[in-house]
Amino acid sequence: MTILGKVKPSFMILGAQKSGTTALHDYIAQHPKIISPQKKELHFFDSCKTKNIKDYHLNFPYKKFSLKTSFESTPRYLYYPETAKKIKDYNSKLKFIIVLRDPIKRAYSAWNMYKQMIEQPSLKTFFIENEKQCPKEKLSTYFVKNEFPSFYDWINFEINLSEQEQKDIIEPSIVRRGYYKEQIENYFKYFNKNQFLFIDTSELLNNRNKVLNEVFNFLDLNPIDLNQLDLSEKHKREYSETIDEISKSLLKKHYSIKNKGLEHLINKKMSWTS
Repeated sequence: MTILGKVKPSFMILGAQKSGTTALHDYIAQHPKIISPQKKELHFFDSCKTKNIKDYHLNFPYKKFSLKTSFESTPRYLYYPETAKKIKDYNSKLKFIIVLRDPIKRAYSAWNMYKQMIEQPSLKTFFIENEKQCPKEKLSTYFVKNEFPSFYDWINFEINLSEQEQKDIIEPSIVRRGYYKEQIENYFKYFNKNQFLFIDTSELLNNRNKVLNEVFNFLDLNPIDLNQLDLSEKHKREYSETIDEISKSLLKKHYSIKNKGLEHLINKKMSWTS
């Protein structure tokens, strides 16, 4: 029997950016009980613009079977400070999946991504126009109007932002996206810990079957034959150079402070902590 209306999300992949969320989204969307939206990143709950919840639901497909469910994956949701409260007001029963990558590698990957993006005229134009509407998202100011910074120069700039500057410059957030502990603590203010599943990016890369079985169990979905899914590596970027040791050392010290207690908070050992 066909059921009218839109499927609403029952879970979200919150992030982190550059941690494998696109691959995980593609893997999960292949489950027969899942209906994926046309777009992966909907950016409804992290937008500086006022949006109508009806417009949000338009992103999701019409119901075809009563037991099907849907989801979205917007990595910026983990980082943006006001998003957790907005999602809680929307649906306090949602489940969440958070993929965490070594924050040093994640930051370098993000810097490389933006370095490649600003070479595309259409994206440069988007950054310029977006900053006019969202003044705190200053990708145009720092990455387009001025010479693109070296990785070392940028991480020093971002690490030394004052508390007020961090509020005024919400983007770019290459370093701050790796402040996992405070971001997760913010979500724990509004949701129970049992609503979250945490995944180490290295697990996703090296043991996809194990991770997906955990995901489907967490979502109360029946196990499926994973051999029937396309579990190939997705969206891998190539870098022209490797991270320099000085930057790596600086970030290692910085993140050891910012993420102290993370493993205890999420009750999970991460492969990249020492």
